[in-house]
Amino acid sequence: MSSDKTVRDAFLETVMGQIESGNPPATKEAYDRLIEEGHPRNHALQLIAAALREETNRMLSEKTAFDNARYSDLLAKIKAEG
Repeated sequence: MSSDKTVRDAFLETVMGQIESGNPPATKEAYDRLIEEGHPRNHALQLIAAALREETNRMLSEKTAFDNARYSDLLAKIKAEG
């Protein structure tokens, strides 16, 4: 198993856990919105995981805490891309 696939799977598992727990609420809201817009489940999860990965990368590169408000903003900005 490649390390890229392992990392991708970890982000997807985290997103699924966030959706199931409702924490943070913005993750489930983004997921519901994307599904309502017609995205397949897997694509919606991948879009959300990309937002999570972006915030995680920022956190690591800037050596700061995870910013839930910024993550929520990233989720809100996900556009319908088909």
